[in-house]
Amino acid sequence: MCKKCQEPFRRLEGKKVVVGVTASISIYRVPDLVRDLVKLGASVTCAMSDASQKLISPEIFLWASGNQTVTEISGRVEHISLFSDPGNTLLVIAPATYNILGKMATGISDEIPSLMFAYAFGHGVPVIVVPAMHEDMLRNPVMVDNIRKLSSLGVRFVSPRIEEEKAKISENISIIDEIYRSLNHSNMDGKKALVISGRSEESLDPVRVISNKSTGTTGYWIARNLYRLGASHITLIGNASQPLPPYINHILADSTDDFYRETKAELKSDTYDIVFVPAALSDFSVIRQSRKIESGKELSITLKPRKKLLDTIRSEHNGTLVSFKLDHEGMKAVNPGSNQEYIVFNEIRPEGRTFGDNTAEYQVFDKEGRQDIIADGKEEATWRLILHVAGE
Repeated sequence: MCKKCQEPFRRLEGKKVVVGVTASISIYRVPDLVRDLVKLGASVTCAMSDASQKLISPEIFLWASGNQTVTEISGRVEHISLFSDPGNTLLVIAPATYNILGKMATGISDEIPSLMFAYAFGHGVPVIVVPAMHEDMLRNPVMVDNIRKLSSLGVRFVSPRIEEEKAKISENISIIDEIYRSLNHSNMDGKKALVISGRSEESLDPVRVISNKSTGTTGYWIARNLYRLGASHITLIGNASQPLPPYINHILADSTDDFYRETKAELKSDTYDIVFVPAALSDFSVIRQSRKIESGKELSITLKPRKKLLDTIRSEHNGTLVSFKLDHEGMKAVNPGSNQEYIVFNEIRPEGRTFGDNTAEYQVFDKEGRQDIIADGKEEATWRLILHVAGE
């Protein structure tokens, strides 16, 4: 893989993220988050409470961000000057303790993170809160009311991971995706999306299957980028080589029959604005043997053509449809079946570089003609594809 392809997709270039750090044991996770944000192009400044400075040195956050850590409010009025460009600035409270959430909900600003919130939120800056505390504290009715109040006012929350009776700080990918969403939510705002992704299997016997090399990477990034761009509900049917974030409704499908059954059921039970189909599904069915096939014997397998899943989708879905076609040679101009249909062609490349997070060269066909998308990875390629479909 080329070196450039391994670099992060720097969609946060030109954005400023202020991280308000409070005194939770989860503080040890925050420098890693800061480093990830810097790699994505963001300018990050950390602002620490007095209590948090007893747990970790401000020098760690200077190292992680490259910017001086705010440990006191000086004549530079940092709680105001850091938010001089509200359209490109965002405040993240991470980790957010029971104490800081109580102060935010009741208008108390007696230390640096709560003071940052008091000004930033009033100045129109998006605010993201990343809670971390004992589970019983999170379930406390007072805390439930505080979260409900802040949410109703427009504060965004990244749900913690509940483990060992603790509400642990969320994984970095969920926090980062919420940051993207806060800055780009208008593109797919309110849209419901279905993604059919991954590879399918055809069973030969109870232990053997016929499959393909698809990793599900394209569908994984479509789902994440749909959330980043504001989609209100995202369902993914299929499988992926990477764990999916919790905000994606994942319906597992492995066999081709699973894909057909779950897709049809989902389209009948819900209405979607847009359906993406990057899945690599078998075009054939086989007769499954009830017992394990004996080794050492020559075997013939009969493959019978299947009806295309796209035909089923077209009959059940009235919104936008984005299908993917994989082949050896570039497609000539095609005429999609409706004004709401897009066909994405991806050429089979040698040495297995077709699958996984490699460079992507898409030819996108719709009623208006052809649009080429060339990107250094599936994350960037699918981002651009969604924007194209959204008319951006």
